[in-house]
Amino acid sequence: MKAASYVRIAVIIATCCLLAACGGRREGIADLDVLPQRAAAYLPDGAAHPLLSPEVQKGLQSRFFDRFFAPWRAQKASLAPKVAFWGTETFGRKKGFAENLQPWSRPRWESLVSMQMEGSYPSMARHAIATRNTSFRVMPTDKPFFYNPSKAGEGYPFDYMQNSAVWIGTPLLVTHVSADGAWYFAEAGITFGWLPADAIGWADEAFRRDYMTGTYAAALRDRIVLRTDGGAFAGMAHLGAVFPLSVSTMMLETASAGAAQTPSAATLPVIIPLRTVEGNAIAVTIHLPLTAAGLMPQAISAQALAHFADMMMGQPYGWGGLLENRDCSAAMRDLFAPFGIWLPRNSSQQGKEVGTPISLEGKTAAEKRAIILEQGIPFYTLLWFKGHIGLYIGPDTATGEPLLLHDVWGARTEWKGEEGRAVVGRLAVTTLRFAEERDDVKKNWFYDRLRGMVLMPSKL
Repeated sequence: MKAASYVRIAVIIATCCLLAACGGRREGIADLDVLPQRAAAYLPDGAAHPLLSPEVQKGLQSRFFDRFFAPWRAQKASLAPKVAFWGTETFGRKKGFAENLQPWSRPRWESLVSMQMEGSYPSMARHAIATRNTSFRVMPTDKPFFYNPSKAGEGYPFDYMQNSAVWIGTPLLVTHVSADGAWYFAEAGITFGWLPADAIGWADEAFRRDYMTGTYAAALRDRIVLRTDGGAFAGMAHLGAVFPLSVSTMMLETASAGAAQTPSAATLPVIIPLRTVEGNAIAVTIHLPLTAAGLMPQAISAQALAHFADMMMGQPYGWGGLLENRDCSAAMRDLFAPFGIWLPRNSSQQGKEVGTPISLEGKTAAEKRAIILEQGIPFYTLLWFKGHIGLYIGPDTATGEPLLLHDVWGARTEWKGEEGRAVVGRLAVTTLRFAEERDDVKKNWFYDRLRGMVLMPSKL
């Protein structure tokens, strides 16, 4: 056993002794103190070995872009009114709380409902593109709709009007407009909802043709400042964003450079969409350093996945992409995007529609643990819980417990009949028994929520 493992076991024993002496612990989470919060710390032997052949990865990337550009192939709305406006009925039956933590008033709610003009849906079918990072909203408002904020697991950040964040460059089909013209209802490859009118640009046939170059680059980290070659700020890109490579620019630069080394050799010319005052999308070529963008698909390995995971490690949790932060499923989706592997938007879809699902329903915690350790592929297996998902990254060398990389809000607690949360609020590494050392956390609580595991695709 490695010396580091002995040290960690000693820390765990000391922690348990301290808890026993103090009569229990109801603060903090031991896993966050004991486990290194770096994905690269858990790499298995052969971590640099490819998880997929180049041929398989190329095929998976073809499927990725089929889904990514699907809105541009569509000619009409695909959603029935009941699906598009599900929020009207669902939230209309709930008591919602506004940004001042006071109940939504009936007049305010009715005004929002009427703003959707449901009777005239769908009112258009126009191709567009996100010209900045933005959010799909359930209804045409940027105001929050919380359930009772005095209850555990409610209130901030659980704004139920938040559907999903989408990054700059996301293709769209716009099918409706709000009464005031400030919001458009749109469909994307991953989801649908209302977008601010100033966050999209109309993508005519010429723009779409120029944008779909067939060769693409992925953002390799978060908070990449996008600037024109003249230095003007043009936006911000995050891991998970995808841009077309400007093939003509690259060919021109290569031809003009000859055998000489030029500054452009350390950059990639990519196309980003910008919005004109009239609301049209224009394609602008900018240069990104190779530390910020790389050709898709990136070669996939445990080492490469750990590298990108550590780019996001510790970042704040964001329900539905609130404030451009990620929730559990968004973290998984963005993690696999540079490798050309498409994941659906929510945890339930990711747990059922990707790779090879293995049901763990009806099994004990011990049985679930054994199956994960026996069949799970570290850094290439998703663990799906009720309302949650994460990446299995191997067993803990000290305890043998499966380790999970996941963007999680917190552990459910209960003390003297009152429910609460032990908040994590970020992308973290924990065991499947995280927070169980606390006397207000039920044993096996996380295992009990575990529904299945997903072996990520190994072939077409």
